[in-house]
Amino acid sequence: MTCCAAAPLEWNRRAIMAPIMKQSELEAVERKKEAFWGFLAAREKKLFNFLRKALNFSEDSADLFQEVVLRAWKYFPSYDRQRDFSVWIFAIAHNEIKKYFTQSRKERAVIPLAQLVQEPAAPAADPDIALIHDAAQRLPARQREIFFLFYYNRFSVAEVAAICGLRQGNVKFILNRGREAVRCALEVKNEK
Repeated sequence: MTCCAAAPLEWNRRAIMAPIMKQSELEAVERKKEAFWGFLAAREKKLFNFLRKALNFSEDSADLFQEVVLRAWKYFPSYDRQRDFSVWIFAIAHNEIKKYFTQSRKERAVIPLAQLVQEPAAPAADPDIALIHDAAQRLPARQREIFFLFYYNRFSVAEVAAICGLRQGNVKFILNRGREAVRCALEVKNEK
């Protein structure tokens, strides 16, 4: 059966007309597509790096990035242009991260240490930054996410709160806990 936009389709012995998009509708869809990809292009690298860090450089971060983009595209018509696009898409990423960890917790299996193969991380230009980065990677998931949103992605406390769905006071508390943990880890390394 061939389908033409104006030809009637047979379905359950009833003829129905295939939908025809008007030129103005096609142009509106094209404008929407251009606006979405334009907004995303400016934040794509930051978003991907945020997901990689939140998932502790897991290979699943690329898949999660695709899920975030798909979900953002799906809900782009409901995006309020008065809000900051970065906060909106990072909030979607935050929700996808939560969903990922909830699902992975259910699917998590014990892997023998002999099977684990770790690739060494690329050395940072500044050894102090490398130490801070290594210490931050060992933070619990929520602290690590907020730590990297604030310091690496340079979001304000208010923006981090909007992304994570927390109050600003909670974000400050979690940041302080994360900073304290990183400071303690650095002191232990300096003592050795």
